Amino acid sequence: MNRSLTEPVGSGRAHPRRSAADRFESAYRRCWAALRSPTDPDLTWNERELLRCVGDEPDGIALTGVSTRLGWPKSTTSVLAKDLEGRGLLARRRRVDDERRLAITLTATGAARVEADRLLESRRLVAALRVLSPIVREELLAGLEQLAGSAERLPADHPGSGPVG
Repeated sequence: MNRSLTEPVGSGRAHPRRSAADRFESAYRRCWAALRSPTDPDLTWNERELLRCVGDEPDGIALTGVSTRLGWPKSTTSVLAKDLEGRGLLARRRRVDDERRLAITLTATGAARVEADRLLESRRLVAALRVLSPIVREELLAGLEQLAGSAERLPADHPGSGPVG
């Protein structure tokens, strides 16, 4: 049990048994078990992350940008990108703003794959979120977005961060 961050309960005193980190981990595991989308045997976790990263940039992104955003070595990113390009999921195109540089973009097949390959099953997630009041739903989403931003700002040498693959 992690006691590094305890949460106050109704009376203002700390939760007697579980830290915020423990409560989050438990809730996350329950959500993941109930809402996760089946895995895709054709794509590895890293390939799916690379496709999502490229898909976030409709005008394309440089290989260096992908490797920086994902925290991977450029060589790892390059190998994965070339493989995905060979499979028809990515394309390299000249940048509109600087024709000397290349941008990686999703092909139509890659875009369809990203849309179909969601981490969570969309139908079940929407149904679960719909049950929450609009105020609770907005607070939940705002809190998760803040947590994600906080996690992304952790130092690179923090345990659990760094290159994958």
